[in-house]
Amino acid sequence: MSLATAELGWDGSQPMRDAQALATLARECVTSGVERRALYLRLSLLPAHLREPRHLRLVREALAPVLRPTRARLYELPGGDLVVLSPPPGEHLDEVRRSLARLLPEIAADRLLPTLRLPAEAARLLTLVEGALGVDGLPTPLPDRAPRLPPPSGAEMDAALRAMATANLASYLRRQTVWRLASGDEQAQPVWTELRPHMADIAAALLPGRSLAGAPGYARRFRHAAERRMLADLARPQEARNLGEACLLLGLGSITEVEFLRLEAVLGAQGRSHLLVCVGVDELLADPAGFTLARGLSQRRGWRLGLDEMEPVLLPLLPARRLDLPMLRLRFRSALLSGDGAARAAWDAALPEDRARVILLGADTPAAIAWAWQHGITHFTGKVLEVRP
Repeated sequence: MSLATAELGWDGSQPMRDAQALATLARECVTSGVERRALYLRLSLLPAHLREPRHLRLVREALAPVLRPTRARLYELPGGDLVVLSPPPGEHLDEVRRSLARLLPEIAADRLLPTLRLPAEAARLLTLVEGALGVDGLPTPLPDRAPRLPPPSGAEMDAALRAMATANLASYLRRQTVWRLASGDEQAQPVWTELRPHMADIAAALLPGRSLAGAPGYARRFRHAAERRMLADLARPQEARNLGEACLLLGLGSITEVEFLRLEAVLGAQGRSHLLVCVGVDELLADPAGFTLARGLSQRRGWRLGLDEMEPVLLPLLPARRLDLPMLRLRFRSALLSGDGAARAAWDAALPEDRARVILLGADTPAAIAWAWQHGITHFTGKVLEVRP
């Protein structure tokens, strides 16, 4: 039985409204810097025999000393969790936490009754709220049971590459906006447009009934050819004039091809100053000398070079401050929220001092945005920004 159905006189529709209000307040704390203290009661973790109405009434009675004489506010979440939010210093929350720990000794207090400080721990609070809303509990897609397609033959591959050389890939380009959203901004602002060939769709069109998944050599050749074709299309004068602030996601080999050189020439000095070219971290690891060459070319020709798909686990090994790149695209992972103090310190030290040079990829939840704001990051790609009005 959840708190929504317990005999406590609470509106059954209230938990969703409370969850949304709490998430909004946590983000506002990050934006404004206003401090709050939170006591999170993870009652959904309790076994069913401890969530009967009589137990919930005891919890309510234990919270009463906090709610009556103070400015604390109670939020009820879907699934039965409760959050008490209070202005600092919040000693009364510690007293209630000790009382509840004695009342519910079956689960360790650190897990059952975490206390949080806002705005410093807003990301953790948002993660807990999203869990209560079921955001992190979506069903796992079933594995693809379709028969595995065979790789192409050499003749099929050659034919596909010949077709690629004259194909119009306009409908196969994937575009995604890089947004800027700083604390206090009412609306996200578009900064760059990412451009890359959508390899799965191109392969389906030019290699029907075949798969490149088991042929990495062929996959690299196919991707390289698709990037060259995309660059050739972008180098047309009208396309180049409309390119604007663009972020091209390319392999190292494409940067020295004639199609890219032609695009550079058509853009001119002013156009190149608006161009960001991002290369995957896997390419840096596979070809450090090639990456150094690309960095030199970017500096001489006036476009910017970025490192794409940086994983948190790699960040301390390839610190951005040592690489000294204009842009780093960091993939958001849940480990960024749950890492210990040493891990958080290592990540912080490895990020560029100028956080305007960081783009957080995969900002699909408010928790990702909150974590970024806490670390001075204001550029994002992800679902949270894409659905904003």
